[in-house]
Amino acid sequence: MFSKSPRESTQMQTPSIPELKLPENLVLDVGSKDSKSLAVKSVTKKRVKPNRQEILEVENSELVSNIEKISRIASPYFIAIVGLSLYKDNFFFGSTLIAVGILSLLKVSARDVADLLEWIKDFFGLIDEEE
Repeated sequence: MFSKSPRESTQMQTPSIPELKLPENLVLDVGSKDSKSLAVKSVTKKRVKPNRQEILEVENSELVSNIEKISRIASPYFIAIVGLSLYKDNFFFGSTLIAVGILSLLKVSARDVADLLEWIKDFFGLIDEEE
């Protein structure tokens, strides 16, 4: 009553095999009359298996790049959270860490901050002209 009906079995069909074409650089061996073996004109290149050291280096470089991506995302949040936790005990240090965390979240570089400080000095006339 509650059992499933048996599934209809589908017959597996074998795929058609395409005709194989020989490469153009193969020629019949003309040295022997009876044998129909093939000789290769060109020299075949030997496959070199990558050694274990190279495989480990590739895996390590992928691992390192993934960790760098994660740390670029997580470190500004960590810096800001540490600044918030230190804000009560040490106002200056906590405020500095919060500012650094926010600036790194906004992708502001040290060069951008230096340009801003130069612009402020120039605006107030604090830069001496050497001309």
